[in-house]
Amino acid sequence: MQEAIVLFAVFAATIANAAVFATLGLFGREVGLGEFEVGVIFASSGLLFCLTASSWGRLSDRFGRTRVIVLGLVATTLSLALFAGFYMARWPYAFLGLLAARMVYGLFAGGIQPAAIAWMVDATPRDERRAGIASVGAAASLGSVLGPALTALLVGFGFAWPVVAGGVVAALAALAITGVAAAPRPATMAQAASAPVDGLAGYALLSFVMVLGFGALQPTTAFYVQDRFGGETVAAIRTAAFAGASFATGAFLMQAVGVRVLALAARDLMLLGFVICLAGVAGALMAGGAVTLIAAFAVLGVGYGLAQAGLMTEAARLGGDSRQGLVAGHLQAAMAAGWIAGALGGTALYGLSMRAPLLIAGGALAFCAIRTALPRARTPSGPPP
Repeated sequence: MQEAIVLFAVFAATIANAAVFATLGLFGREVGLGEFEVGVIFASSGLLFCLTASSWGRLSDRFGRTRVIVLGLVATTLSLALFAGFYMARWPYAFLGLLAARMVYGLFAGGIQPAAIAWMVDATPRDERRAGIASVGAAASLGSVLGPALTALLVGFGFAWPVVAGGVVAALAALAITGVAAAPRPATMAQAASAPVDGLAGYALLSFVMVLGFGALQPTTAFYVQDRFGGETVAAIRTAAFAGASFATGAFLMQAVGVRVLALAARDLMLLGFVICLAGVAGALMAGGAVTLIAAFAVLGVGYGLAQAGLMTEAARLGGDSRQGLVAGHLQAAMAAGWIAGALGGTALYGLSMRAPLLIAGGALAFCAIRTALPRARTPSGPPP
């Protein structure tokens, strides 16, 4: 039951974030905000995640996982309440207010997923760790699928309603997580939590490069659909949304079921995942229509689900019993930095070639596959999970 509550917290945070992602752009256009201003609002949270996730992970090692998760969910609820207020007021110059609301989320919510991953590592036996870590990714992927669906259901009543619903879900998760027990943390463990983790830089690099590839695709897929296949803007947006949903569904199925069924070692999961991702990129480049592109994104999601689960599990062996939050926080920070770099690089190079974001993704994932396949010295921090 406690494991389900922790996973619900990750799911709720993702649902809440999806409500903002799905509504902010069109609301900004209605009140006169430009695309750049909307982009700055979105990028602010990614930047703050990059700057704070490691610290939140370290704090979860010292003071407990659930406290960090609760604080992140409370901040998420407050952020969405502010968004809903601005949406209802429909102030014509809401940029600074919306930016402040997003920064509340970015400052405090970066610890939710690292703390949840660390809690899962604490709570699961070593031989079940891959599945436990993968379940956190599955909860986030499920939120990525259902969040846009919830928005589509409620947005007809006004921009604020999906955001209000997301805030309510986050608030319920914050209340529920307060009843989750955390393992006692002796003073020796708190002291060890501040020590550096040998070998973590390599996994942070893989996390950065992997997400850089996917970050290049996220803001450019709708452009690619319209420029490659033609059609109206609404149809392109719909196809891009289906592609995103198919990606999240593929990742969810692998993280919820595939990792358990395959029962591979963590590095084997990573390598298989990166290879499958490369097949998905090739499929997207060769896609002759919307249906094949959506299928290619599903393949990308399958690969991402396996690669992320393997990467997080392989890195977890470095954290021992006292620094799992620090490990997960560093990887979360690297992923946030990768998303920012990928989004900026993909949009900047799209004007040169509409295939540039896919080529960036392919190059990044090829690097990850090659680096994973190369022999690597065993670290003394612990046995592989």
